[in-house]
Amino acid sequence: MLTQQRSVVLIQNAVLIFLAAFIACIIFMVDLRADSTIAIASTYSIVILYSWLLPGKRATIYTAAICTVLTIISASQSEEMAVNPNELSKVNIIISLVVIWICVIMVFIAKSGFTSLEAINKQLSENSITLLEKVKELDLQQEELSAHKRKLENLNADLIAKNRELERFTSIASHDLQEPLRTIGNMTQLISRKYATNFDDQGKKILDYVTHATARMTVMIKGLLEFSRIGNKRETEKVDCHEVLQNIVLDFDATLKASKGTITFHQLPAVKGNPVELRILFQNLISNGLKFRKKDEPPTIEVSAKDNNTYVEFCIKDNGIGIDEADFEKIFFIFQRLNPVEQYEGTGLGLAYCRKIVELHGGKIWLNSVKGIGSSFHFTLSKFI
Repeated sequence: MLTQQRSVVLIQNAVLIFLAAFIACIIFMVDLRADSTIAIASTYSIVILYSWLLPGKRATIYTAAICTVLTIISASQSEEMAVNPNELSKVNIIISLVVIWICVIMVFIAKSGFTSLEAINKQLSENSITLLEKVKELDLQQEELSAHKRKLENLNADLIAKNRELERFTSIASHDLQEPLRTIGNMTQLISRKYATNFDDQGKKILDYVTHATARMTVMIKGLLEFSRIGNKRETEKVDCHEVLQNIVLDFDATLKASKGTITFHQLPAVKGNPVELRILFQNLISNGLKFRKKDEPPTIEVSAKDNNTYVEFCIKDNGIGIDEADFEKIFFIFQRLNPVEQYEGTGLGLAYCRKIVELHGGKIWLNSVKGIGSSFHFTLSKFI
C-alpha cells in the first residue's frame, strides 16, 4: 500500500516538473524570437509562481536560477543586442530579472504565511480535540453530579421522613411509658404509707430501690421527650450572650453560695440563634462545671469568646474532675454517664442537648480535658450581622 502511494506521488511530481519545464521552454523560445525591446522574460514569473507546487524546499530558488540563466542566454543570443544594444533593451532585461526575483520573494512570503496558517490550523485542531474531550469529561461529571444530587435529595427526603417518624415515636413512647410509671409510682407510695411498717429492713430497702428507680425512669423519659422536641418550631434572632450569662448566674446563685464557686466572663458578643435553646446550652455546660467539681476545691468557671470572622468560638472552662480522652466523643450521646448516679446526679442527657443545639445552629462542639485537672468545652455559633 505504501509503495503504491509513493509511486503515485513520484508520478505527480514528475508531471509537475515536466509542466514547469515545458512552460519555461515555450517562454524561452518566444523570448529568442521576440524584439529585445519587449520584456518577454518577465513571463517567467508564471513559472516561478508555479514552482510553489514543485516538490522540495528550494524548488523555487532552482527554478528562479534557471529562469535567470535562460533570460541571460536569450539576451546574449539576440542579434539586435549583439549589433546595436540600446538602453531600453538593457532596462527590459533588468526588469525581467527583477520581476523573476520579486516573484521568488512573493512565493517565499506566501509559503511562510501558508506554513504559519497550517501550524495555527494544526494547533486549533489539537485544541479543538482537547476541548471536545474536556467537554465530554465535563458532561460526564455533570451527569455524575446530577445523579449524586438526585441521590442526596432522595436521602435527604428519607432522612426528613425518618426524623419525623423518630420524633413521633419518641413522643408517643414517652407519653405511653409515663402512664405505667405513674401507676408504679402511685402504688409504691401507697404501699409505703400503708404497709411499710409490716416490712422488715430488707423489704423496706427493696421498696426504696423501686421508688428511686421509678422516679429516675420518669426523669429520663421526660428528658428524652424534651430532647426530641429540641429544634421543633424554632425561630432564630439576635441573642445577647452576655445578658443570657448574667441571667444564668442569677439562677445558680444558691448553688454558687453553697459550693463557694465563681463564674467569670467578660463582654460576650451577640449571635444568631434561638434564645431558649442557647440558654439551655450555656446552662447545661455551666451546670456540669458546678456539678462535677472536686470535693476539696471550690468550682471556678470561666466563659470566654473569640471572634472568627463569620462565627464566634465560645469556651467554657472549669477546674473540675476532668474527663479521660477516650471518653471525649462518648459523652455527647444520650444516656452516656461516666460516673455513678450515687456520686453525681443526672440523666446523661445534658451534653447530648448541647451537641444537638449547636449542630442545629450550624456549629460544632468539642472538648479538651485532663483527668483530675479540668475541662474546656468549645463550640461555635454564627455571628449576628
